[in-house]
Amino acid sequence: MTPIAQALKALDAADHWLKRAPLRQAWLENGLHTGETLPQIIERKVAADPDIQVVFGSRERPSAPTTSQMLAESLVVARGLRALGLVEGDVVAMQLPNWSEAVVALLATWRLGMIAVPIVHTYGPAEMSYILETTCARALFVPDRWRKIDYDARIQAFSDLPYLEHVIVLGDGPMSRPVTRWEELLAMADDAPLPALSASPDDACLINFTSGTTSAPKGVVHTHHSLATEMVLFPGIHSPEGRPRFMPMPGGHIAGLIGQMQPFLAAMPMILMDHFDEALTLELCELYRPDRAGGVPFHVEFFCDHADALFPDGCLQMSVGAANVAPTLMQRCDELGWPSTRSYGSTEHPTISGTAPDDSYEKRTTTDGALLEGISIRLVDDEGADVTGTGPGEIVSMGPELCKGYLDPVLNAAGFAEDGWFLTGDIGVLDEDGFLTIVDRKKDIIIRGGENISSKEVEDVLRQHPEVVEVAAVGWPDQRLGERVGVFVRVRNEGALDLEAIKAHFRSVGTAIHKTPEFLVLVDDYPRTPAGKIIKVGLRERARTMHDAAAGASAMGIKA
Repeated sequence: MTPIAQALKALDAADHWLKRAPLRQAWLENGLHTGETLPQIIERKVAADPDIQVVFGSRERPSAPTTSQMLAESLVVARGLRALGLVEGDVVAMQLPNWSEAVVALLATWRLGMIAVPIVHTYGPAEMSYILETTCARALFVPDRWRKIDYDARIQAFSDLPYLEHVIVLGDGPMSRPVTRWEELLAMADDAPLPALSASPDDACLINFTSGTTSAPKGVVHTHHSLATEMVLFPGIHSPEGRPRFMPMPGGHIAGLIGQMQPFLAAMPMILMDHFDEALTLELCELYRPDRAGGVPFHVEFFCDHADALFPDGCLQMSVGAANVAPTLMQRCDELGWPSTRSYGSTEHPTISGTAPDDSYEKRTTTDGALLEGISIRLVDDEGADVTGTGPGEIVSMGPELCKGYLDPVLNAAGFAEDGWFLTGDIGVLDEDGFLTIVDRKKDIIIRGGENISSKEVEDVLRQHPEVVEVAAVGWPDQRLGERVGVFVRVRNEGALDLEAIKAHFRSVGTAIHKTPEFLVLVDDYPRTPAGKIIKVGLRERARTMHDAAAGASAMGIKA
């Protein structure tokens, strides 16, 4: 038995999962879980709505297929994967841009009962090697190159990966190791029927890696039930005219996956992009006329700047997602006649709450919304006791789209309460109408443009610099991205370290670029507990104060 098979078997027997059994039965009885696997649900829903269009905006591989066309191609890819020797229970990783082939590969993986591992493109060789080794992935889908990424060089830099047998490549660029090209994979397909699956709807179908408080990415395991429910409950309205929703989130993480799967599971036409290209955005919106959109603040700012060109007929819902959303941005949307909405969730529990276009302006702009159908939360104190009244307290959540757990049992022990509920690590309050507002973060993570960044990982890399004595990384408020990476640093020699030196150091280590600090504050000491531990609440408050005082200007190199 491979290590990944052992980890998933252990997860089946994990205490927090077993304690959820009565709730899972209730979700089946009330229809929030269907009792079907994803391939069964997708086949049924595509048969009912075969002509739902998905537009893949790209300068390199543009396409606009229907869900039925992609499903048909996925069966050919599934037969090709079977010809390579892949079987139910295997793990298939993919680091593909938001192209139709990415969705087709995902559907093919599920049709064979295999576990998909989408990887965000910002993860380089170090993170990818860790993910491929941890999951014992037998196959990996990649392009030959995309934008500035040379995948041949990226693959050559992998560590030893004994389980990785097949690299499947989109494109005909030279590769140093033997690979299977996408066209070759299609040609391998035979006409034999695909086997019925033995998988249960509560079995793993997706492992999504996200950063948290540890330096290594953590593997979040979703089931057929949890993923299918999220795609249906996600708080997005349908167009009365059947127009598409514009969602420029990249593939690889949970937000991008929602965009890819909603056409199949919620019959929602969609415009996706492989990366955010402003000129292409204008072209796509002129051609396909979306009437709903969503993104992080810098996307929404662009939409507002070009409102007449992008949405000449108006926008029925503008979903704004980030750790910190400026009220002025929400106000700007509403002044354009676009009801702006927010939502709250994570890779583990994708959507816990959300606002709707018909909620009051105050609710939409100052809260993170009401709980979705089937979701329950508690607010608890540091000892895990329920907080009376409306809070504040740590949000502990439960619901039909909550993940099964983590691959690492240590993370499961720390991430779930004794009753099996999920400890979100976020501090929230509830108002008298049941609307949730996030007021602080207990988990030591930074959320930059929807991407989780481990503060510990940033600190571990920066501690390797010879001039650094001590470092604390925090989220620095940012109107466009929600947060950027800020560091408070004690140095050995005054004047020996600046932001450019830090950026050069991170480049030399090879860390993903979005984890590189963008704000530096040099300090003589930190606020500390009696035991000497750095109190980050004070540093986060200081970052907010400095951000506000600078009115958004850079605080680079400020000497505290």
